[in-house]
Amino acid sequence: MGILIGFICGFIGAGGGMMMLLVLTSVLGYELKTAVGTSVFIMTFTALTGAVSHFALGGMPDLLLLCLCVVFTLIWARIGARIANKADPILLNRMTGVILIVLGIVISVFHWIG
Repeated sequence: MGILIGFICGFIGAGGGMMMLLVLTSVLGYELKTAVGTSVFIMTFTALTGAVSHFALGGMPDLLLLCLCVVFTLIWARIGARIANKADPILLNRMTGVILIVLGIVISVFHWIG
């Protein structure tokens, strides 16, 4: 499944995190909290590889902005993990579904407008 998702996402230029989340929960039966953690762990290596190649080609980012992104990502990841660990799994699944549907609608609207 990972190879297929990687091929599809590489071909169309999309991120595969949400597709992996769907596979981990629906096909492999992971609990949502575990699936999210696994998906983010996998994306870490993908993003790190992309960033290293980008830097190697001379695309250096604004270091202040990079540091701010790292710090706030760590802070909000910790807050999100605490909330997710206290949440009811069924409610968490439903909230995730609603958020993904809303994001899909928003992206579609922006695609049709632009």
